[in-house]
Amino acid sequence: MVNLLIYLTSPHRVWSLDEKYPRLLAEKFPGVRVTAAKDPEESLRHLAEAEVLYAWWIPEKHFAAARRLKWLHTPFAGVDEVLHPALVESDVRVTCSRGVASAALADHALGMVLGFSRGLARAIQERAPGNWDRERFFLEGPIPVELDGRVLGILGYGSIGREVARRGRAFGMKVHAFKRNRTREEEGVDHLFGPDELEAFLASVDYLVVTLPLTRSTEGILDERALGWMKSGAFLVNIARGKLIREEALVRALESGRLGGAGLDVLTEEPLPASSPLYRLPNVILTPHIAGLHPHYLDRATSLFIVNLGRYLRGETLLHEVDKRAGY
Repeated sequence: MVNLLIYLTSPHRVWSLDEKYPRLLAEKFPGVRVTAAKDPEESLRHLAEAEVLYAWWIPEKHFAAARRLKWLHTPFAGVDEVLHPALVESDVRVTCSRGVASAALADHALGMVLGFSRGLARAIQERAPGNWDRERFFLEGPIPVELDGRVLGILGYGSIGREVARRGRAFGMKVHAFKRNRTREEEGVDHLFGPDELEAFLASVDYLVVTLPLTRSTEGILDERALGWMKSGAFLVNIARGKLIREEALVRALESGRLGGAGLDVLTEEPLPASSPLYRLPNVILTPHIAGLHPHYLDRATSLFIVNLGRYLRGETLLHEVDKRAGY
């Protein structure tokens, strides 16, 4: 008998697992004992017996208690917050829910691109009752532009990057993509850049969308020098992880006008401190880490877990298994 522990309870309406799923799992897999914990204390009581854990993560301070654990599946797509040293050094396998929010993330990214290209962000910021200042768009600041023919750069070409590219192409944009492990050409990409071509890639784009996972090798990849490689007036959108960008360098590039603007759903520190200059910069769009939010997130993650549980029980290769040392 395989012991499965599920702990996915949250005060947030989209992060709590529907009660139908534990019943469905018990019916579908009669050789699995399913326990759905309702609170941290209950989850800890059952952790020692669990062979399989379906949860956002397991804190390092509790990991030693998981003596029989062989496999953790997380609804997260990115696993930088999941992979603490004890887990990395263990034999516990980790799978993630890559792809379950790719469409939502891509929609959010293109929304920010449109916010800058069509002057939407500026119009929203300047909105006030009775303020119909159409002339300002003709006389001051950047004039709204068409996306057709502009270069959309995607830094990190995985499932999210492919969805961003698909939407960009629908607007007539040229797609340039940067991929750290370039083993083949990618369909729908006009120019694919490899790991030694970051400077050329950044210099080629009008709108940069960051979709890289956060690892030891990618943290701070967009530093002062890298941001300096970008075109003057280019725009940056980050829907991945805040620590991919050196925030102080980004602020300087925005304040100087070196970059046209930045759309940021993720920040180095969250919540963003009230003292941050990003709040006052007019060429910044801020959203509070909601780019991947949609009402079917856990349904999709759980559908993936159900498929993977079947594969696990049959001894087959698991989908989206994480290379724990590489960090993705």
